[in-house]
Amino acid sequence: MDSRPTVAVIYNTEDFGGDVVVRGMVDCATEARDTMTALGHRVGMFSVDVGVGRFVQALEAFQPDVALNLCEGFRAWSAGHYCVAGLLELLAIPYTGSGPIALGIALDKPLSKEIFIAREIPTPRFAVYREMPARLPPMTFPLILKLAREDASIGLSADNVVSDEASALVRLQQLLREYEKPVLVEEFIDGREFTVALFDGRPLTVEEIEFHVEPRIVSFRAKWDAGSTEGQGTTAVFAPVMTQEQREAMTTLAVRVWEALGMRDYARVDFRMDACGRIYVLEANPNPDISRGSGYRQSLDAAHISYQDFITRLLGNALKRTEGTAQRSL
Repeated sequence: MDSRPTVAVIYNTEDFGGDVVVRGMVDCATEARDTMTALGHRVGMFSVDVGVGRFVQALEAFQPDVALNLCEGFRAWSAGHYCVAGLLELLAIPYTGSGPIALGIALDKPLSKEIFIAREIPTPRFAVYREMPARLPPMTFPLILKLAREDASIGLSADNVVSDEASALVRLQQLLREYEKPVLVEEFIDGREFTVALFDGRPLTVEEIEFHVEPRIVSFRAKWDAGSTEGQGTTAVFAPVMTQEQREAMTTLAVRVWEALGMRDYARVDFRMDACGRIYVLEANPNPDISRGSGYRQSLDAAHISYQDFITRLLGNALKRTEGTAQRSL
């Protein structure tokens, strides 16, 4: 009898920010399916965007032992990704990655930053706006504006870095009108940018994002359009020049963020370092993109962890979390 678990790959097929994002999500799911099939698993692919009822019915018919959760949302609703994780909890299907609470907190940038502040984890000063203010509170320019509850750099462009209040109010009004969602206004740390990849709560690598464009940010185009000026103007460096003290401080902060938000399996924490060497946590990313060429995959490569081993360990983690629990019944 085959002892390898039957796996459901859960993913998205609808627009979160353009066709390039959708293609990336589908390609990621397809690669995972092909990898697990080659490893001897029985694998099915399930798009959450067909609707909750049809999605659940399809899972009932397939009867998976475990789910590889690559979901980034539900249809065009980014927050749907933590709801899908919650649905898997209700269905008692073991799944990879963080649970709904960690996913929801990390998506809510102001809430996660409040937790960082409470835990004395350094993060840039910020304010949140749901409507236009008469003026901004005292903050140090330049500022950067981000959608408060979106990921994948949606809504982030060069125009989001502003050097005075007039420009900030103009861009704030544009974002509020276009997206009809709260906007985070944050002091922009105009320095070096780093990201720490974590696997099973342990730092894998410290990666620096080198910029050859202005402003020095990972915009939506830089993240998703490798052929764009922004994409070609950002380079990943896995042996950044920094002191051992700075490296240890950054990896220690990454682990503290992991623990503060209750993340599981794999995650990424983004940092900025100012000209004085002070380190600030920008945000946490549970269940980051693991498609071919992504920053997290490059971190796995730098840590000499194969994609096949990574997937196998994810599935094993999910199954271990349910050992000793009652048998589910779909």
